[in-house]
Amino acid sequence: MPPASSFRQYTYYASWFLRSKLGMKHPLVNTMIIHYACNLRCQHCAISSSTEDIPKEGSTMSFDAASREMRAEYEKGAKILFFEGGEPTIWRDGDKGLGDLIAEGRRIGYYVIGYTTNGTGRIFEESDVLSISLDGPREVHDRIRGPGVYDKLMANLEMTDHPNIFANMVVMRPNLDKVRETAEVVKANPRIRGLMLNFLTPPPYDISLTLEEKAQVVNEALQLRKEKLPILNTERALKELLIEDYSKKCPYWVSSFTLPDGSKHYGCPMQGTESCKHCGFDAVREYRLILAGNVQTITRMSRRFALSTR
Repeated sequence: MPPASSFRQYTYYASWFLRSKLGMKHPLVNTMIIHYACNLRCQHCAISSSTEDIPKEGSTMSFDAASREMRAEYEKGAKILFFEGGEPTIWRDGDKGLGDLIAEGRRIGYYVIGYTTNGTGRIFEESDVLSISLDGPREVHDRIRGPGVYDKLMANLEMTDHPNIFANMVVMRPNLDKVRETAEVVKANPRIRGLMLNFLTPPPYDISLTLEEKAQVVNEALQLRKEKLPILNTERALKELLIEDYSKKCPYWVSSFTLPDGSKHYGCPMQGTESCKHCGFDAVREYRLILAGNVQTITRMSRRFALSTR
């Protein structure tokens, strides 16, 4: 299927926004967690810490199942598709890999297709947007993710000309004082278009930040924005990251989540859990601000995450 024109994309998003205001709510984003496997064991990863408790059966989505779910959510109205893991770049089903899932999503008609990666594997140029995990400068990043991971990530970035790669930093105790340095790493790298800050959504709890520490990070990030460092979070969303229990504000329905066993959540899989009361995910703040008609958020986020580059 040929890519939708920018006019068609804008028109659809406008109609989706108006319908949501009239109470006709359906997900715009289809988030597919295609498997739990990963080549790293990061300090803060809830999946990594519970690997032994995850049943082998249902821990990986097949290509056929993924294709069915992509089609089903597209027909319900989702137009943005994101693949998550585990590490999505190492997903396999026979001779099928992540590139085949991206191609299938493109064939179905999704406007924007992206994935989140630790950056140690192949970069799939055919995606519209890439979220790479960056937890700090080399020493800190490797302490959190493993020796040599930073250099592998940077070497892979050197081999791509992808136009829409952004870094995703989860701020927690091990990198609390490294936000400025991380922003400077991003600014100095021509392959990375900006830095998105999130707080750790526990578990684990022992390395998550206090509210006072989060306020310190938000104030620093606001200052970095004034200094023209490439912080992608909008000002309002940064401030709303200090509302830890976002459950009454969170627009759960904007994204559907499909887990590897085929179970589906219309809204965050953590909804209603203790983790939900300590949400550190910036995207739900940006979603709410978009639905509130915040012009800055609509323009900044749509340009980066909602319009096809292919």
